Amino acid sequence: MNSVTFHPAKLQGSAALPPAKSEAHRALLLAALGQGECDLPGFTPPLCDDTIAMINGVTALGAQVIAHEDILHVIPAPARAAATDQIDCHVHACAAALRMLIPAFLVRGQAVRFVMEPGLFARPLSALEPLIEQIGGLMVRIPAGDKRYAHVEISGKMNAGAYEIDGTKSSQFASGLLIALSHATDSDGNFAPSTLTVTKPIVSRPYLDMTLRLMERFHVPYEEMSEGVFALAPATETSPGSIAVSGDWSQAAVLLCANAIGSSVMISGLCSDPEQCLQGDIAVLDVLRRMGLRLYHLSGELYAVSPSRAHLMATDIDCSDIPDLAPILALACSQATGASVLGGVSRLRIKECDRLDATTELLAQLGVKSSVSDNDDELTVYGPAKLRGGFEADARNDHRIVMFLAAAALISDAPITVHGVSAINKSWPGFWDTYKSLGGIVS
Repeated sequence: MNSVTFHPAKLQGSAALPPAKSEAHRALLLAALGQGECDLPGFTPPLCDDTIAMINGVTALGAQVIAHEDILHVIPAPARAAATDQIDCHVHACAAALRMLIPAFLVRGQAVRFVMEPGLFARPLSALEPLIEQIGGLMVRIPAGDKRYAHVEISGKMNAGAYEIDGTKSSQFASGLLIALSHATDSDGNFAPSTLTVTKPIVSRPYLDMTLRLMERFHVPYEEMSEGVFALAPATETSPGSIAVSGDWSQAAVLLCANAIGSSVMISGLCSDPEQCLQGDIAVLDVLRRMGLRLYHLSGELYAVSPSRAHLMATDIDCSDIPDLAPILALACSQATGASVLGGVSRLRIKECDRLDATTELLAQLGVKSSVSDNDDELTVYGPAKLRGGFEADARNDHRIVMFLAAAALISDAPITVHGVSAINKSWPGFWDTYKSLGGIVS
């Protein structure tokens, strides 16, 4: 199934969410590099493609990941082991896995070939180039050819020491380095402390904070000596026996925004305490409150109620730290009265697709007026608009665009046919079952 038609409908009922892949990536890598076996509960099959990509990565490092029911049991890679032959690691379309795994292979001195699709190959890795040059390593990029995937070859040994990474590109590079350098050795092969400077301004700082808080849970010590300057030390304790990964707030945002435009879905499996939640995308709650939604927690489930689409209020939203939410929030803003400004959206151009272009183009097809500022960093959405359906759209191999269109079709005046919907497997392969169980109509 790669093309479907979404029909107007109203979603209602209760829904459980998949585990947050951003947490899953970090927990898998920390467990694979740590000491002692660790269980990661909450991974009900089927696993999303991004989680599979990270499992492929830590397995290539030498760890074992054993799936049993909803638990991933991780047996760490042997300490200090580093093979000499280059190995293959299939990350396909997952930029987060690629960016966080490269430092892990470097600290172990393991030459690796990352195999991927052309879309991921086009994503930038330039932030790592100065560091790889510093250690005398190599990064070779080989585009796809006849019957051959694109791949990036990495070699070199990153000993414990002092390093710097550009924090203006993506927090994924810094997150990977924080975890890897916490498990780095000196030239004699002994675990040793390191420092990492993440240059400012640091984009998506909540994702960096997620990494740090998971490091704490895995007993990996660190100190932020000043903003973006981290002192890292080897762990002195074994990994915890179990680390729970909570539901994904970026997926929750899709259902909550569906509620904002008329549906009635209750969501379970979320950590909704801002003090305890590791995911920056919990910020969607504050955005929806400003738009006039009432939020309730009932028997462990989250419920958002919109009095009426006509009463949604326009608001300004800083998407710098929540770029993945920008498309679905833009859709919700299309039903608010007035002009909503979504700032910090220039980074959408280098996601799985040019998400800024895709969002504005689809808003126009839906009959929504929007505009992008000259510097590409502000998207203004004007509402309320009556959404037009009756067209075909390409999801551009982007799971966020699939979900955007599935939500938009709910209140459109005619069905919307979407091509390339298999992209949803990147983050939520169970989306179809959830959507249909809530009353969504798909043909």
